[in-house]
Amino acid sequence: MIKEKAALRKELLSLRKAASPVELDIDTLNSYSQFCSAETVLCYVSAYGEVGTHNLIKELLSLKRVVVPCCTDRCGNMICSEIKSFNDLKEGFFGILEPKSKAAFPKEKIDFAIVPGIAFDKEGYRLGYGKGYYDRFLSDITFFKLGVCQEEFYFSALPHGKHDIRMDSVLTVSTEKRM
Repeated sequence: MIKEKAALRKELLSLRKAASPVELDIDTLNSYSQFCSAETVLCYVSAYGEVGTHNLIKELLSLKRVVVPCCTDRCGNMICSEIKSFNDLKEGFFGILEPKSKAAFPKEKIDFAIVPGIAFDKEGYRLGYGKGYYDRFLSDITFFKLGVCQEEFYFSALPHGKHDIRMDSVLTVSTEKRM
């Protein structure tokens, strides 16, 4: 299955490079009651053709507590740190924007997570980049997990294993929502 996932990952990343960029907006998230009631939101900082979140994060900062992922090593471990401004971010591991301050925010205080993926399926499984960062981080949490991808990367089924974490819901963003 690892080879199957790696081949699929490579193929889909190639397709994503050619896809039109799209942006996630707060109006779409407001359709989730769990988001509306959330005080603290974990949101990925988009990179490499993922559904864009930079503008969303800037807007969220005036509405909720915002925490973003922060890789602590290159071995698949991450924490989340709170940011107060988009300027609190700098380039980190893998060229992704991360908090300048790597102070771990308590997982139990997160209410809602916006999770990236190369692709998702109807069961809520995600195909990530293969390092296991999100699966490790999300393995022992109770907050609502929303997977986000472009609609062309949403499938009926994806290969998954026992360590892969299911999302509570998957939001597909149409390429009609241009950046």
